[in-house]
Amino acid sequence: MTVDLVVTALLAGAAATVSGSPVPAAAADGYTALTAEVRRVLHRRDDDEVIDAEVAEDVQVPEQRADITATLVAAGAGEDPAVIAAARHLLEVLGHRTSMAD
Repeated sequence: MTVDLVVTALLAGAAATVSGSPVPAAAADGYTALTAEVRRVLHRRDDDEVIDAEVAEDVQVPEQRADITATLVAAGAGEDPAVIAAARHLLEVLGHRTSMAD
């Protein structure tokens, strides 16, 4: 499921940007680009829910991951080519494997 790719990228990007250690500019830019694409998709369906660095607070909480996943599925983020491309790019910059199929 491609929405899992998006959720993984969001959580990895959030964790990387709030970890306190220096983050390469490409990773910060990639995370910014991904959250902008996700916001675009969420606003398309008038959803005011914001997914950003706040998700890093409870990255390991399964309920939070489930909530984020459900929101993104409902918004169609897993089917949006720009969102998928941004997620793949961020994961590549962070050194994660991105072999998940579209």
